[in-house]
Amino acid sequence: MKKTFTTEAINLKNYPLNDNDSIVVMFSKTKGLIRAIAKGAKRPKSWLGARIQMFIANKLMLLEGKNLDTIAQAQSVNTFYKIRYDLDKLSYSMYIAELVNTLCSGSLSEVENSREIYELIFSAYEEIALAENKEKILLTVLKFQLKFLNTLGWGVDFCFCSNCQKHLVKDETASSAFLYSLGGFLCQDCAKGETGILRVHNKIRIFLNELLKADFSEKTKYEDTVNLNVLDKCFCFMKKYIDNLTNKKTKIFKVLEKIG
Repeated sequence: MKKTFTTEAINLKNYPLNDNDSIVVMFSKTKGLIRAIAKGAKRPKSWLGARIQMFIANKLMLLEGKNLDTIAQAQSVNTFYKIRYDLDKLSYSMYIAELVNTLCSGSLSEVENSREIYELIFSAYEEIALAENKEKILLTVLKFQLKFLNTLGWGVDFCFCSNCQKHLVKDETASSAFLYSLGGFLCQDCAKGETGILRVHNKIRIFLNELLKADFSEKTKYEDTVNLNVLDKCFCFMKKYIDNLTNKKTKIFKVLEKIG
């Protein structure tokens, strides 16, 4: 007899297994990234059909399988339904799903910090769903990028030189050197002679550090003054860092551009 287990999980992706069944990729609170079969989900009257859509958090009972688990019961916890009616919300939510799937796919079984990651994804989707403008969406995604990477042990150190550990200058009129190949900032001395350096204004570096330190729902002192252009540059900086880290470029925005 197959063993059962219960967990909460957020749907990141689903795809067909056959004419009637689907496979759902989810991030669970207790087992990290898991894949499960949703039997009969593609049938018109299936009770599972609505529950396996992307960005839905469910409380689940699953039957353990050798390679794939099977969904036995599913009860929606949060549908984050407002995400589906706004292209920006949809795009950045899909980006988060792709990011989690990429960075967590190396260990598909239990992970020590799965609860913390689950709560980050849940909070991000909740904030995006309720966001009133693109600025709020980008702020939320930035917080997710920063905190998610930090949880995995790949976070950016915004305060110290990645080479000599010297404290970086706080002069808000100056800039700091960031080296993608190193994955961190360099002090003025260590930056000398280096090629491929990106100059990042210290205001941006300090702002990103404030977002990293703040609780997910906490409002920092910079949020009322930062504009869409700055937020977009911050997002692109973090996205490029992640793309270099994984040696894999995010596909979702290119796909959406083609659709548009």
